[in-house]
Amino acid sequence: MFSFRFCLLSLLSVSLFCSANLVSAAEPEADRLVNVLNSDAGTYDKAMACRRLAAIGDAKSVPAIAKYLGDEKLATYARSALENIPGNAADKALEGALKTVKGDQLVGVINSLAKRRDKGATSELAKLLADKNPKVAIAAAHALGAIGTTDAAAALKSAFGSADGKVKQEVAFALLMCARSLADTNKQQAVELTEVVLKADLPENINLAATQRAIVLLGKEGLGLLAKTLKADDLARFRAGLQAARKLGPEAAATLVSAYPGLSNERKGLIIVALSQSHNPRALPLIREAVKSGNGPLQIQAVISLGELVPVLKADGQLQALSDLFDLLKQNESDLTGAVETVVARIQAGQPADKVRAAIEANTRKLVESEALPQQLSGLALAGDCRLSSLTPAVYQLVNHANPEVKQMAIQALGGTTSSDDLPKLIALALKNPGDATISDALKAACARLPLEETAQALAGAMDGASIEQQQQLLNQLAAIGGETALKTVVAAARSNNDDLQNTATDLLGKWVTIDVAPPLLELAQSLDNRKYKIRALRGYIRVARQLNMTPAERLEVCRNTLANAERNDEKKLVFEVLRRYPTPEAVNFTINLLKEKDLNVPASATIISWAERGTPIENTLLRDALQQVIATTNNAGLKQRAEQQLERIKAQAAQEEQELGFQSLFDGKTFNGWHGNEAIFRIENGEIVAGSLTEKVKQNEFLRSDKEYEDFELKLEFKLLGEKTNAGVQIRTAEIPNDHEVSGFQADLGTGYWGCLYDESRRRKILAGPPKEVRDLPVRMDDWNTYRIRCKGPRIQLWINGVQTVDYVEEDPNIPLKGIIALQIHGNLVNQVHYRNVRLREL
Repeated sequence: MFSFRFCLLSLLSVSLFCSANLVSAAEPEADRLVNVLNSDAGTYDKAMACRRLAAIGDAKSVPAIAKYLGDEKLATYARSALENIPGNAADKALEGALKTVKGDQLVGVINSLAKRRDKGATSELAKLLADKNPKVAIAAAHALGAIGTTDAAAALKSAFGSADGKVKQEVAFALLMCARSLADTNKQQAVELTEVVLKADLPENINLAATQRAIVLLGKEGLGLLAKTLKADDLARFRAGLQAARKLGPEAAATLVSAYPGLSNERKGLIIVALSQSHNPRALPLIREAVKSGNGPLQIQAVISLGELVPVLKADGQLQALSDLFDLLKQNESDLTGAVETVVARIQAGQPADKVRAAIEANTRKLVESEALPQQLSGLALAGDCRLSSLTPAVYQLVNHANPEVKQMAIQALGGTTSSDDLPKLIALALKNPGDATISDALKAACARLPLEETAQALAGAMDGASIEQQQQLLNQLAAIGGETALKTVVAAARSNNDDLQNTATDLLGKWVTIDVAPPLLELAQSLDNRKYKIRALRGYIRVARQLNMTPAERLEVCRNTLANAERNDEKKLVFEVLRRYPTPEAVNFTINLLKEKDLNVPASATIISWAERGTPIENTLLRDALQQVIATTNNAGLKQRAEQQLERIKAQAAQEEQELGFQSLFDGKTFNGWHGNEAIFRIENGEIVAGSLTEKVKQNEFLRSDKEYEDFELKLEFKLLGEKTNAGVQIRTAEIPNDHEVSGFQADLGTGYWGCLYDESRRRKILAGPPKEVRDLPVRMDDWNTYRIRCKGPRIQLWINGVQTVDYVEEDPNIPLKGIIALQIHGNLVNQVHYRNVRLREL
């Protein structure tokens, strides 16, 4: 897996690694970084060390970081690290720096203490409130405000009287911060702090902030101050009071209502907004009064606020609101029409009581049937917006109206009123007027909200007897809604003998937005006679994998099928775009196998190299194998050079990861030290353990066994099987059977038909878990080196081949031993040969 740790260290200069003060790579990372800070490494290296220690540092890291708090270049990095290191040590380091650091660095330290809300720094910060440097004094005030304790408040209050100018203003703000922090634990002190600020001669903005804080803190006792604030001539003060009322919530409603009558229309509108946004039903009488006022801006605001309020109104309140709203529509208040219609539709959408729904329908019907144009237009808009299907017959009577405005609005309304029963009629209307965009849009709107399959069946049914142009229109509509029936209908059109229908259908299928289109697109790519449409279908098929949400297995299957059917390089290139975009272990193994094909080697090589260059979540060992395969197979000098560069880095990264995790080699490549078994069968060749023959059968199962037993561990090794029919395996948690060539225990299986399975050798004699038979060989590179990863932790056993997990098994039988030897198997009675190498293990 990609190592962030390695990436970080590789960014540091070479001197970081060469310093004599550095410890070995096996030492914990935090210790190595502390050594960087204690060394003569450059500024950049130390900055990066601080940055990393901000994430992983602890108390032991603090002294090395703290000594840079006064350093002009490194102070910011040091403070950032200490801000994030938990525990008292970081606090103490920052507190200590208050006495030693000066200038901007001191301001930074104070800010860090503020972020940590370090109560222990209160007394020292209090002294700094009188500092001659205004920046320091202001920073100390802010820090004490952030700490927000009783002691912090006392220090600020004490300094407030003697402070002046900008410092006094900032201390005032800090007092208000403390008041907010103390509101729950010491309300009386919090109120006193706001009163201190209110009594002082300070700029208006500070006084307003204190007034607002006082109202909120006092609660019911502050309603008098709220009322006074709402009556102020200054609009900013009024707004501050209104903001405080919102924070108070329902208990401020009566005060707002009482203040309302004597206010200007502008302020009345603000009161209405505050009450409606808090969903307070007490706003309804005020809103109704404003709706009827005739004052333009206030009336508009009242209608909008009514929309905010209707969700909490009971049926009677909604009926009152509807009465006012429909009165406005009847009065032809054109500036209000859109807002009124929106509120009525919102009431209808809220699934109101029957009597409310009946009132909406009755009033809307009157408007639709009105002879006055504005009312009729409003009625049609409401009929559609409120989905009043009962008005569909009345709306249809206006579809051919002489007035084009009424006609267009009636057609638009059908998009909302049409029910499933009425849909065929709207489809017929659209087919008769193929060029009418308004009818087309109405049909789209109706189809989008009606039950999908019923809608698709109605559209599909209209295909019979329709002209080619009309069928194309229906196909576009079917594609817009999707679903099983729609897909089948469009696929059928793609198979038709009509070129126009095929053109439309294959184009629509190529843009389909659900993955169920993949199988029919593949079938069309394989069966259509017209080469143009075959190619289009295949491109649509690979587009599914490139753009839609598929499982990794589904996406890889699409890539595999596309390559099998593609005749042109253009479509093959699209496959590699998908592979590059979605790297998985399965995709890596698939791409490795493509390297063997001459015409695919270059794009496959480029894909593997791109994974390595940009960093992917692929295990380094698998990526290493892939790069080695590129180097071994490609004739492209540029690609080979890039692969070699990446391989060097990946190999170092993988080796470092395994070293840090504690993997140890179990096979020295030269002797069978640590192992025992039939050395007439097992031999060492070129640093590999080899067993079996390609000319003669091995008589019986044979096992090379570890001398040591293991319980919880992770085992990694590489294997290669040769022969027409192969069978081998890796025994884990296994027991030796005395005086017998067999062993008994779990086996991570290998070979034809058994790749990646977990078998119980000589015990239950069955496969315990494994991938489906049809995909067992997919991750395996036949006649080549592969990797096995085996992890045993408690009763859980997990297996991976070439990075692809094949087993995740939990043993439920308490009598099955969870400890035993490891053994490498060659299966008997077969002509095959097995190679093992790089066997390494870490105990968990």
